[in-house]
Amino acid sequence: MKSLPRALVLTSLALSLIGIAAFARVLGAREARERIAQTLGFDKTDKVHIKNINRGLGGEAIVEAQFDAAFRFTQDKSGKWQPIEVRAGDRQWESIELIQTALRKEKALRTGADLRTIATALEAYRRDRGSYVCADSGAALMDQLSPAYLSTIIRLDAWSHELDYKGSATAYRLVSPGPDGKSGTDDDIVFENGQLVKGANE
Repeated sequence: MKSLPRALVLTSLALSLIGIAAFARVLGAREARERIAQTLGFDKTDKVHIKNINRGLGGEAIVEAQFDAAFRFTQDKSGKWQPIEVRAGDRQWESIELIQTALRKEKALRTGADLRTIATALEAYRRDRGSYVCADSGAALMDQLSPAYLSTIIRLDAWSHELDYKGSATAYRLVSPGPDGKSGTDDDIVFENGQLVKGANE
């Protein structure tokens, strides 16, 4: 038995706790355990052990949890072992590849939405001031847009990589380097002058 990756746990928790956050009430261990088990498709809540609940502002909470899971491995032609499925319940196996694909898609869509929000703020800035933000980094861009044009500072994409920005008075290029963290590769998500030109189609 092994614990699922922390990223998967936190992603699942974020999805399962969205409904809870709206009611701005205290999240208890029992409810957290039930929601986590339900989200991950576990047939029994006693597989989930709540370590800690940090209650934040605005009806949000971060839950640290552990649970046991069984993994099915297969061996490729070269003899290398790879996990291919995780057991979520009695005779219920979920494809790890499908889970990873879903996470990649969700992160791409979330990053695309964040870049669109920044692009909207840049257009508002241009309407007011007659030009785009002249800067050579995402951090410098945020310094110019926040808080007048952007209520939330967005410096990182969904993979925790710094956003890249190059802007002049008449044009700009805003880039998430995507999953690989390297600009100029096939998985980049790019906005230019208010338009999505690469990746993250919604």
